[in-house]
Amino acid sequence: MDRRQFFTTSVLGLLAGTLGGCSDSHMFKFSKNQVIGCFGDSITAMGNGYVQMLQTEYDSLYPDLKLRFLNYGKSSETVTGLTEEIHPGPRPYLFERLDVELDKEPIDIATFCYGINCGIYGKPSQELFDSFKIGVYTFLEKIKRHQVKAILLTPPPLALDVVQKLSPDNDSQPYGYLNPYPEYDKEVLQEFKRIVMNIDHPSCMAKIDIRTPLYEKRANCYDEDPIHPNTEGHRLIAKTVRESISVQRT
Repeated sequence: MDRRQFFTTSVLGLLAGTLGGCSDSHMFKFSKNQVIGCFGDSITAMGNGYVQMLQTEYDSLYPDLKLRFLNYGKSSETVTGLTEEIHPGPRPYLFERLDVELDKEPIDIATFCYGINCGIYGKPSQELFDSFKIGVYTFLEKIKRHQVKAILLTPPPLALDVVQKLSPDNDSQPYGYLNPYPEYDKEVLQEFKRIVMNIDHPSCMAKIDIRTPLYEKRANCYDEDPIHPNTEGHRLIAKTVRESISVQRT
């Protein structure tokens, strides 16, 4: 199915979604035997990243809960269906695989961590922000049909001031992951964060700001490139999630 075809139905989801609200993160609780499917791009997909860290931490701190964290991250993926000119082929689009993934194994909760790729590292526009908002609502509508609840994570920052840019700015070349728009973090990802934190939808159980702690400690959380947090950054993501969600042990 054409990736843009989802946008029409997504608008309906957006309108329906405004009728409900998200729970406060500290009110929502993990409970026994829940299965948590973690959806995101390469930051989520990292083999020893925050998803595995969450599994290890909950196994250690709350072994009686028997929580399972499944990693459904996919490198380069977006929820906007966009691809920059310099990208080697179309970026993966979540909604071309989401139903299949949800049918593979029943899950109780889906975490969502997208945004870093969704603006394809270019300049801001209202069309771009609308596309991201529709992507978030499409996710929430689709998991609602599978009776799954969501925890939304904000996009992480793009730490261009800490790690040398992947290539020098060059206005004669199109912006992309190798040549990001210099204000991408401030003008695009900040707005994506605002969109996530202001979402209202009955499937959304919690919204967690991982951007702020990563940004505040970016000097320690990024070293190889400005897109992907290092091990310390993933540890901080896991810590932020764990401290934002309570547990129900009975």
